[in-house]
Amino acid sequence: MVKIGAGKDDVVITLDAKEKLLAVKLKVAIPKESIASISTKKAKPSWLSFKMGTYVTKGLMAGTFWTRKGKAFYYVRDFSKCITLYLKDHEY
Repeated sequence: MVKIGAGKDDVVITLDAKEKLLAVKLKVAIPKESIASISTKKAKPSWLSFKMGTYVTKGLMAGTFWTRKGKAFYYVRDFSKCITLYLKDHEY
């Protein structure tokens, strides 16, 4: 299960062991000042050029992906039910 926690200065997204295996990452920490906005709208993943993780068409997207827009981190099982953090001055 993905856990999201907010500390004084950052937001930390932690993955469990199974998710870590799929995403090749245990946690992502994002400074609060780097969060430009948050959305719960259906996500539309960008065209992928390179990945370090897992991608199953219309089924699962987990890990770091490089797109035309830059670097992105996804852990998504259902694109209609997700939280998207838009960042400024931070890779992801």
